[in-house]
Amino acid sequence: MSAATGRWLLVIAGVVVAASVIAAVVAMGTPGQQRMVRQDDRRVRDLDRLKDQIESWAERTGSLPADIGALARPGVRALTQDPFAGKPYEYVVRTSSTYTLCAVFETDTAATDDDVYGRPDWPHPAGRHCFDLKLPEKAKAELE
Repeated sequence: MSAATGRWLLVIAGVVVAASVIAAVVAMGTPGQQRMVRQDDRRVRDLDRLKDQIESWAERTGSLPADIGALARPGVRALTQDPFAGKPYEYVVRTSSTYTLCAVFETDTAATDDDVYGRPDWPHPAGRHCFDLKLPEKAKAELE
């Protein structure tokens, strides 16, 4: 093999590698974007767990908790704050069977693949977003 042919093969291989890296970044996002998606996924998991804890509280006590700090009890840790920003998640009681949970997100689920989150029932834009939630019928019946 001549030196010229070797150089061309090296150039072609370099172009293929560069194109692969660019395609990967376009498909998956930058490492920073991936980190933000993972952090928002954690926030959604926290809100989902808070929702479960609130519903469990309502079934046990017959009312919504006055604040999310009340959910903490021996053996149960209430997820009251964003682990990345260090700020508390917002919880507001609206009626005897409805409430709102809020968090600040870094990404917009409309701009990402829903399969990344695996939770299509928690769509959110970037920034502060609130979810208006309702107790399931079983818990609501026990409140009445």
